[in-house]
Amino acid sequence: MNDPITIGGWPWFLKAFAAVIGAIFALILSGDIDPNGNLKIKFGLVVKLTFSVSISLFGGSAFIEYYHLNDYSAPAQGLVFLLSAVFGILIIGIVYQSLQLMKGKPLNEIIAEVKAAFLSIFK
Repeated sequence: MNDPITIGGWPWFLKAFAAVIGAIFALILSGDIDPNGNLKIKFGLVVKLTFSVSISLFGGSAFIEYYHLNDYSAPAQGLVFLLSAVFGILIIGIVYQSLQLMKGKPLNEIIAEVKAAFLSIFK
């Protein structure tokens, strides 16, 4: 029924596209994509991207099922997937920065990293 080769697979592609876009936004927020838009592919980056897409797909599906949003359109569900990817990795980033603070990293360095991440989004 949802064969990805036919037109019936279109909603699945739309949701997967939203999950990947959300993962890219999350990489920008985490600082893996620098303010100039450069990206160095490393194993850690691939793991973060995979983890972000997983959070988006599983978290978005759980959110849609829990709040009974199954009747909404595919773009609306794709938005849920995108937001779950961005905010899921944002929460992971907050926990990571908290651990860095506990290890002794100065607060001004963390503020500079977060500021650079936001500037790279709006540049």
